[in-house]
Parts: sequence; C-alpha cells; structure tokens
Amino acid sequence: MNDAYYHLGKVLKKIRENKGYSQQEVSDSTMSRSNYTKLERDEINPNVVKYLAILDHMDMSHEEYSFILNNYSLNEKNTVLYLYKEMNQLPDISYVNKLIKASTDLLNKRYDHITKDILEIAYGYYSLLEDHNLDEARKHAANTWDRLKKLDKFYLAEFHLLNGILYLFELETVVSLTDKVLKDLEKYYCFKEADELRLSYLSHISCILIAHEQYDLALKYVDQLLTESKIGGNAISFGAAFVRQAMCLNGLNREKESQKSYDLAIEIFRAIDREDLIELTHKNPKLVYNPYGYVNVEIKPA
Repeated sequence: MNDAYYHLGKVLKKIRENKGYSQQEVSDSTMSRSNYTKLERDEINPNVVKYLAILDHMDMSHEEYSFILNNYSLNEKNTVLYLYKEMNQLPDISYVNKLIKASTDLLNKRYDHITKDILEIAYGYYSLLEDHNLDEARKHAANTWDRLKKLDKFYLAEFHLLNGILYLFELETVVSLTDKVLKDLEKYYCFKEADELRLSYLSHISCILIAHEQYDLALKYVDQLLTESKIGGNAISFGAAFVRQAMCLNGLNREKESQKSYDLAIEIFRAIDREDLIELTHKNPKLVYNPYGYVNVEIKPA
C-alpha cells in the first residue's frame, strides 16, 4: 500500500475543516462521532462502504481524494494508467518510451496485471511506430489478448486495453468487437472517459477499414466520428475524421467531394495551429492521427 494511505484520516480532517463541515455532518449515519474522531487521528481505518459514504458527504470522489492524499500527484500505477489513456492516436516515440519506463519501473517493484498489459501494448506501439514491424507488434498484442479473452465481461479498463490491440485481429473480428464495445459504452453515458474512448474506437476502426479498402463501411464509422467529435468539441478528432472521409471518397472515385473534406480538415488544423497535421494531410494523409499509418494492417495475422 502507498505510504500516503497511512495518513488517510489526517488528510480527511484537513479537507473537512477546509470545507467548513463538522465531524457530525461528515460521519452522519456512517459511523459514530467517536469512531470518526479516531479515524481522523489515524487510529482506525474505515471499511470501503464507510469510506465512500464519508467522501460523498464531503462532496469528493475517490479519485480526487487519492490525488490529494498523494500530495497532489499520481501514484505509480495511476501514472501508468494516465499515460496510457492520454496517449493520442499517433504518439511520438519519446512518449511511448516514457510509458514503457513507467510500466517497467512499477513492475520491477510489484506485479500488476493491467500494467503488464499496458507494457505489452506500449512495446507493440513501439514496433508499429519506430520499427514499422507489424508482426512484432502483434506478438505483444497477443500477450495482452491472452488474458483478456479469458474474462467474462469487460469494463472501462478492459475497453482501453482492447482498443490498443485492435490491429491484432482479422477484419471481421475487428468490426464485431468494435460494434460490441460501442454498444457497451452507451451504458457509461455520463462518463467523459467513455466518450473519448468511443472516439478512439471509431477512429481506429475507420483506419483499419480504409486499409482494407472497405470504404463504404468505413464511411459509416467516419460519419459517427464526425458527429461525436463535433458534439464533444474534440478538434483533432474532428479534423482527422474529415481526412478519413476524404480518403474514403477518394477510394470511391469521388474526387471533388474528397477535396472538400481535405480542405475542411486543413481549416480545422489551421485553427488549432497544428501545422504538423496540415503537412501530413497534404503529403501523407494515412499518417494523420493513425497509429497504423506506417504498416500494412490488411495483412492477416498468421
């Protein structure tokens, strides 16, 4: 356990006092005031039910409290999770190396399932982005899938992991997995994290379908990506969606419409001062926000 958790009560007391709440207001029916006083003195620890109830009475989530408890910083595991979840569609290799180091450092101290999975995914991305080696990337992705496929049900953490290894599967499987995940994510309608994850899945599936020259089907997902990116205010995803749309239209020999989509993408990227994406849109649109841009993902895995 992180040493910070041995001072759980002391930090609770400070937050309570800063918010102007009494011990009685915070403990309420959760525990007696005398026991709550002991908790703030770090003489006892609450069970999880009481802990969550206390945080609820203090208008605070576990995530925020844990962050404050760790001196306004992430602990090692949360750092790994944060780096992975914030990894954009085409991270530079230095970012991937940072994720590899954070994962390795934690695993050298203790074993952790999801950190091991993330490390394998990071190695896979390294193979895609630096070595342009799809076969090697798929070996790493397969290690993560070996654990995931044994699970009865996926939650947000598993959805994130699966999103990082979609290139492992044949096209029909990628489509079915993506459709199921998008449906399951509807249950998380009030989670911003789920909204961002949907955008990433839509972007990944459209890239894979374009690589397989399945332009009509790709356009279906691109249309969703355009709509949801616009609603969510994600400018890069919105611009990248127009690039995908242009590639599909070009593949369907609809060049005039394709150029309009490219122009819209460039306008968006210019508005957010992303000259790098503008240059890619002109020179090699396949690389725009696409982790598979350097490899030929339509090659079926052995």
